[in-house]
Amino acid sequence: MKPLLLALETATDVCGVALFAGDALCFEAILQRGRVHAEQLAPLIADALERCALQAADLDAVAVSMGPGSYTGLRVGVSTAKGLAEATGARLIGVPTLEALAASVTPYALPGDVVVPLLNSRRTEVYTAAYWIAPDAALMPLAEPIALEATSVPDWLPRPDDGGRLWLVGEGTARVAVHLSEPSASFRLLDPAQHNLRAFWVGRLGLARYRAGRFEDVASFEPFYLKDFVAKPHRHTPAASLSS
Repeated sequence: MKPLLLALETATDVCGVALFAGDALCFEAILQRGRVHAEQLAPLIADALERCALQAADLDAVAVSMGPGSYTGLRVGVSTAKGLAEATGARLIGVPTLEALAASVTPYALPGDVVVPLLNSRRTEVYTAAYWIAPDAALMPLAEPIALEATSVPDWLPRPDDGGRLWLVGEGTARVAVHLSEPSASFRLLDPAQHNLRAFWVGRLGLARYRAGRFEDVASFEPFYLKDFVAKPHRHTPAASLSS
C-alpha cells in the first residue's frame, strides 16, 4: 500500500504544503508571504486533505522542514507536524531544510556536481552546506550546515572534482554573488525567484526516510536552529491548529 505523506515547509517566508500517495504528488500549495505561517498553514493542510478526499487520520507520515531557517516559521511547522503525528499516530519525519533546497537542483545537476544551498540568516550572514551528487543522483553531504558571513563564502566553497559543476541555489545567492570574484561561468547561480524552497522536496526526501525507517521521536523532536535565538519585539505567533 502506498504511504500517504504530508510535507510541510515553513523555514522561510515560504509556507508550503504537499501531499503524496507514494511517489505520486496529490496536492501542493505555496504561499510566499512573511509571517503568515500560523494563520495559513492549518487551512492549507485542511485544503490538501479535502481536495484529495482524505482525513488527517489517513496519514501514514508527516515530514517537516526542520531547519535551519526562521525561528518563528520553524516553530510553527514543527509544532504543527508534532501535533498531527501525536493526534493521528502518523510517523514524524524531520528533513533538513538545506538538504531539501539542494534536492531541488537534482533534476538539472549531474553526478559529480556539487550543490551549495544558501538561505539568508542575520543581516549579512547565510546558512549553507554542501552536497555532492552521487552516481545514483543521491545527495551526499560534503560540508555540514554552517552560518557564515556572505563575504567569507567564496573562500569556503568546495570545488567539484573532474570537471563537475558548482551549483548555488536559494535566496542567499544574492548576498553571496556580489562577493564572487571568479568568472560566472565557474558557477551555476540559480534565480531564487525560480528555485526556492518547496514542500515537494521535503516530501520526496521524507518518503526516502519513511522507507528507510528513519523516524523522529514526537516528544523530543525540536527544530534545528543552528544559531541561538536573539529575541526582538514582534507580535505573538501561536502554532497553527487544525481545530481553528
